[in-house]
Amino acid sequence: MAKTDFWLARGGLLLIASWRRNGASVGKIAEKIGISAKKLERLGKNNPRLSEALMYDREQTDAMVEEALLKKALGFFASEEKRVLKANGQEEVTTVSKEVPPDITAAAVWLKNRCPQKWRDKPAENDNEVFRRLEKIMGDIDAEADR
Repeated sequence: MAKTDFWLARGGLLLIASWRRNGASVGKIAEKIGISAKKLERLGKNNPRLSEALMYDREQTDAMVEEALLKKALGFFASEEKRVLKANGQEEVTTVSKEVPPDITAAAVWLKNRCPQKWRDKPAENDNEVFRRLEKIMGDIDAEADR
């Protein structure tokens, strides 16, 4: 089995894509799998699946996920092809537009991460309240120490 066989199979490609999404450079990935960066780039040019695994770095992947989350949070329209086999054996293809409604969970994730001061589950206490509670705790500690 050639040195690259595993890395061009499904399991190896998943690892390569994961390393790339987590910020590894093409050179670092080549080093991990035991080949030169030039050889990895050459293999990528000849193998579409490897090329795809190497395509998106961490920043690009984060941007794509952010875009998908926002789209899901706001809702969108999607086109879908329906294929129906008619009685005469011919296939009829129709395009149907459907609405995907806004997703409350996606909206909550977006708001909690983008506007945490306003949307987190537990609102922030103001500084005076924090100091008041801290003074009470310190007083309790002092009273316990005096006993």
